[in-house]
Amino acid sequence: MKTLSLIAFFIPLLASASGPEETALKFNQWYMGQLQQDKTPLTDFKGLAPYVTKKTIDDLKAMYTGDSEDKDVADADMFIKAQDFNTDWNNVSVISSELDPVCTHVYVAFGNDKKHVVADCFVLENGSWKIQSVTNISP
Repeated sequence: MKTLSLIAFFIPLLASASGPEETALKFNQWYMGQLQQDKTPLTDFKGLAPYVTKKTIDDLKAMYTGDSEDKDVADADMFIKAQDFNTDWNNVSVISSELDPVCTHVYVAFGNDKKHVVADCFVLENGSWKIQSVTNISP
């Protein structure tokens, strides 16, 4: 009976096309590519949709649409947790990941020296791993 319970638990995890680590890598490579082309991926809601939860996108829409005088906007970019980036930050790598009761944290390093690190908090949404939030890990 326990075996069936475990199988039922893991089937949704196996059903997702990409795991959280692969999704983190794809997202951050896309995101840095957009930034390095002087695009604004933070407000490219269609581009974010395959990688970011609906709730987080809705929160971004609320923050970045309408009268900006009425809203507090973060000093650092939400996804890279920095105000600026180095030219080598297109070198993105996944360092590790860990599961906790809230989400799967995927630790992502930017740059050749891998000194800038963030933790992407991934949750399953409609069978796909998506970013719910990001935390800066760098000192």
